[in-house]
Order: sequence, then structure tokens, then C-alpha cells
Amino acid sequence: MTRPAPPPLGMLAELTHRCPLQCPYCSNPLELTRKRDELDTATWQRVFAEAAELGVLQVHLSGGEPAARPDLEALVASCVEHGLYTNLITAGVNLSRARLDALAEAGLDHVQLSIQGASAEVNDRIANLPGAFEKKRAFAAEVTDAGLPLTLNSVIHRHNLHQLPELVELALDLGAGAWRSPTPSTTAGRWRTAPR
Repeated sequence: MTRPAPPPLGMLAELTHRCPLQCPYCSNPLELTRKRDELDTATWQRVFAEAAELGVLQVHLSGGEPAARPDLEALVASCVEHGLYTNLITAGVNLSRARLDALAEAGLDHVQLSIQGASAEVNDRIANLPGAFEKKRAFAAEVTDAGLPLTLNSVIHRHNLHQLPELVELALDLGAGAWRSPTPSTTAGRWRTAPR
């Protein structure tokens, strides 16, 4: 007799394919969903309710750039209403402090900031957005100032592989509680600070 599969604990909600960055390794499909074809607010709210009923505990709000959605605060509030832990995965280049505060007020639990490199030269070249590195640094300061936990996320590739120690140092400098690399083929893995 086979045991039923356990319920999923986490859900990755790819809210949009829109993004101000143009990273060449992005995992979005070649045929990106247009804004007019994205799921609307009510549909996402129903999905979150169903996910909670299935036993999901945490939702990773991702994209593209989830902050491109004007209903992001409502989506966070819906997750909170259903008892879901919310993690915002963001590029951090187009979120104002006022919007960050509104997300925190809606119940956002955690921010995961994507970093493409440990220097402006590497980061901005990979992101194809001049000034992105400094915007990310400023955003990280706002996240920690708002009292939200921060994790840095880096895809490791040949242009930043030599920067692994600097990426960890950057995470510490920015007040991140963790740095992770989703690239399983490297020895970079994960780094986490002691609980504060």
C-alpha cells in the first residue's frame, strides 16, 4: 500500500513576467505572458485560499518583478488572511519606501533581494540596467530599516563566480540574515547568519 504524497509546504507564485532587468539567465519562458493575460487579483486570491487548504505554509511572490503589479499589497494581504507566510522575491530597483511600508503594513513577512554580482560593474552588466547595484543597496537598507528580514539571492555564473567571498561580505554589509545561490552545480550553496 502506497502512502499518499504529503501536501506541498511552499508555493512559488510567478505573478508577472514583467521586469525592469534583462538578466540573460532568467528562468522565464521565451514566450512571456503579456500584462493583459496575467491572472487577475481575484484569481490569485482564490489560488492562495486553495493553496492554504492544501496545506501550503509559505508563498514566494515572484516574477519577473512582482512589484510591477499594482495589486501586490492586496495579494500579500490575501496570503496573510489565509495564514500563509509571504516572501517577496524582488530586484529591488522599482520599489519606493512608501510602497515597501505599505507591503509591510499588509503583512509581508520577508524580502529576498536578487543580486547579480558583488560590484556595480558585474551587477549592472548582467542586469542590463545602469545604476541597478546602487538602487539595490539603497533598497536593502530600507528593508532592514523597516524591520523586515532580508535574504540576498544570487545566481552564480562565470561572471560572478570569482566574487563568492564578496557576495557573502555584501550580504553581511547589507544586514541580510542569509545569502543563497539557487545554482546546484556550484559549491556556493547557502550561507546563513546566526539568529538575531
